[in-house]
Amino acid sequence: MSSRENAIESRRARTAASRFVALLESLRTLPARVRESEYQQVGLSPRFRAIQRRRVRAACRVGFLVVAAAVAFDLVALFGLEGGQTTVAMAFSIGTILLSLVCWWLLPRRLRRYPEIAAWIVTMGVAASTAATGVAVPSLAVQTAGYLLVLPGLVALVLPWRTATHVLWLFAYTFVAVGYFVLDPNGAFTASERSDLVVVLLVALGASLAGHVLLQRSQIRSFAQLESIRVLQRRAADDMVELERVHHALELTARTDPLTGAGNRRRLDEDLRAVRAHINRSNFTYGLVEIDLDRFKQVNDLLGHGAGDAVLCRVVEAVQTTLRANDAVYRLGGEEFLVVLSVPTIEGLAAATERLRTAVMALEMDHPGNPPHGRITVSMGGSLIGQADLGLTDEQWLHRVDEALYRAKDLGRNRVELIAPLVAVRDIAETA
Repeated sequence: MSSRENAIESRRARTAASRFVALLESLRTLPARVRESEYQQVGLSPRFRAIQRRRVRAACRVGFLVVAAAVAFDLVALFGLEGGQTTVAMAFSIGTILLSLVCWWLLPRRLRRYPEIAAWIVTMGVAASTAATGVAVPSLAVQTAGYLLVLPGLVALVLPWRTATHVLWLFAYTFVAVGYFVLDPNGAFTASERSDLVVVLLVALGASLAGHVLLQRSQIRSFAQLESIRVLQRRAADDMVELERVHHALELTARTDPLTGAGNRRRLDEDLRAVRAHINRSNFTYGLVEIDLDRFKQVNDLLGHGAGDAVLCRVVEAVQTTLRANDAVYRLGGEEFLVVLSVPTIEGLAAATERLRTAVMALEMDHPGNPPHGRITVSMGGSLIGQADLGLTDEQWLHRVDEALYRAKDLGRNRVELIAPLVAVRDIAETA
């Protein structure tokens, strides 16, 4: 043999050895792969088993009535046969009918959670009754053999129970059927026929198992797909909730001053339209109050813009704490704010604005550039808006409270000046 032929043979030997090793490795990992397969993972999940239990229960409810009817038909046929042994067969048939009806009645009650046990009892009862009929009535031996060969396939088609249950049932059924074929107490079959019947029975059992696995696999895949769809729907619903949350947050951001948390000019314009509608519909009155921090530029110049931002935030927080649920504060720009109050009278507006002014003073934030107080104070100008003011624009409303604010600043700051709707000006003296 040449060296080339030796090399080819050596390569073939190595290839065969590697394939054998791969086969052994595949066989070794087969149990793990089976456990990790979709068939096992989904088939053993509690949710799928619950659904499968309901399917088995529904199939048994119908199947038990069919079995009772079929056995009753066979029972009627037995009356036309001669022989004393038909009495035994009829007794087995009556017992099978009673067993089927009892299990049918118990299935939605005591056996509700155990439909596989009921199915096992009835199907094995049918198998035993069929074999007993063949033994008791020799003339029905051939029909009995046919029934025993067909029954495994019917069970695979009708009962969607667990694979483990089906395998155990096939083992038990094999003992009944093989015992009938091999023992053949009536000598209805020759030795060759008995061998053929056993072979056909094994084929029927294998077909039953294969059919069960195929149907079970189809159900598992359908269940897995439905679960995937359900997960996607749940994610879509969660995404919609998150999208709505983000949208709401963006809506708030678009209408909120990012520094102080007060409403911005856009939010003010929207709320003023609502105020107009409420005044027009209910003849109610509102108070508009413009707030300006006294000498705020000195805070930025002396303490820095960071300190100025902190002052704005604390002032807005104090104002919001003082306001009621239906009131709101808006930032017009810089250190200027506007408060919308639902008040019925000018006296109520005066009391509300005074509470706002004293709430800011109560913060006791140092402001060396604001003599003689030496701390943060505010000047405020307000006006009552009623039915008579609906003919004015929003800018005219704001211009009115702006004039009142400038009067408060001209009169010494840290005070409130109010203008009643289309009436005289009311001054509120500074609180010591």
